[in-house]
Amino acid sequence: MPGSDNQSAFYLLSDNADALIARLALVALARETVDIQYYIIHSDASGQLLAHHLIEAADRGVRVRILVDDINLAGKDIRLNMFNAHPNIELRIFNPLINRGIFRNLELVLRVNRAGRRMHNKAFIMDNSAAIIGGRNIGDEYFDDRTQLNFVDLDLLSVGPVVNEISQSFNDYWSSNWAIPVNEISKTRIAAKQFISFKKKLRDAWSESANSEYFKTISHAGFSKRLIEKKLPFVMADAELFYDRPEKIAGKPGTTHVGPSIVPYVDASEDQILVTSPYFIPGKDGISMFQQLRQKKIDVQVLTNSLAATDVFAVHAGYEKYRPALLRCGTKLFELKPTARPNRIFKKYFRSSSQASLHAKYLVIDKKEVFIGSANFDPRSRNLNTEIGMVIHSEELANQVIDLFTKSTDLENSYKIVLTNDENGKQRLFWHTRNESLPVTYQKEPHTSLARRIGAFLVSLLPVESLL
Repeated sequence: MPGSDNQSAFYLLSDNADALIARLALVALARETVDIQYYIIHSDASGQLLAHHLIEAADRGVRVRILVDDINLAGKDIRLNMFNAHPNIELRIFNPLINRGIFRNLELVLRVNRAGRRMHNKAFIMDNSAAIIGGRNIGDEYFDDRTQLNFVDLDLLSVGPVVNEISQSFNDYWSSNWAIPVNEISKTRIAAKQFISFKKKLRDAWSESANSEYFKTISHAGFSKRLIEKKLPFVMADAELFYDRPEKIAGKPGTTHVGPSIVPYVDASEDQILVTSPYFIPGKDGISMFQQLRQKKIDVQVLTNSLAATDVFAVHAGYEKYRPALLRCGTKLFELKPTARPNRIFKKYFRSSSQASLHAKYLVIDKKEVFIGSANFDPRSRNLNTEIGMVIHSEELANQVIDLFTKSTDLENSYKIVLTNDENGKQRLFWHTRNESLPVTYQKEPHTSLARRIGAFLVSLLPVESLL
């Protein structure tokens, strides 16, 4: 709690490229252990880059443990066993599906009560002394290296006592009955020649990446220099870690901790609450909470994805019907534009033509407390998936996050939604924004096709909100 002597040090990773460099640095600095826990680990350029560095760490004696959810592992059992072939690397799959082939999607539908519950945690831990948690998975779109879509996201680098708690959360999941060694799921045996060839491919991929314009740019960036020179401006603060128990996957009562742990902070607010969630479905309980905040005259502002920016338009379908109620109870509602660039530093290099999509999950309360984690403000995070997050008691860090929120909600980067009467006296939604400094107002979902709007509308009619 605030005022303790057991403070930790924190640094915001708001820039996507910095977030990649930070993870590679932790692996390079590791002397004993690297533990990573993710919902998604892609085998794209950034995934291969991390894989190469993890194997290098394992070669020098570091124990590497990888825990990954099974949601995105279709057809990847052989690759996963490649990692497991190293004597210092162990890989486990959380809540693995029975079907490892073409019937995976059918299993997700038919066994949704179990197969639809996923481990959404994101944690990267080095030597039990430094850790990264937040919204990012491992993949090019989280590190500004895709041409089609890149996420606006946020992680938190932590050093100090709180890392022990993050390590404990990892160990709780690692030792649970839901974490299954990959060699028990797939009986594929990896020959020595196969592993040698695998390492060579990763090494070659690393050599190619190291000579790329992308990697040269981020390697000579300010963050990299400050990291090497040990000059990162850490913020010292008290913090509390919250994580769901792994048994939440089984639907056991009392295993959900992230959501209920945040509610008292919201209830105790006196001035302002800033909410950022890419997948935002408040539900009836959420609307009731926002109404109560309105009665207390709390300034509530919400940032989420626009229909044009979201990567999961079905979730937007679950959210859009709540917009009028949110606005009526005084909530200021912003939706990120697909052209947003709030956190971009290297504008000359990074893919200016790529679409932006919000993926950060954070909460700022009364300009003095910040929640950062993996949890969205939706039914799936509340009831189905497991999550992790941290409340940091720091005005300094809160102001840094407020600055990020302010940049993201600037009308060059977002739409501000208002509920007002049209020329016929009927209440309607309007989207206010600026395009090249000129004010613009839209009367329908901006920059979306008719097909996308119809698709979202049709999904909104289905009784699937609890699964979104």
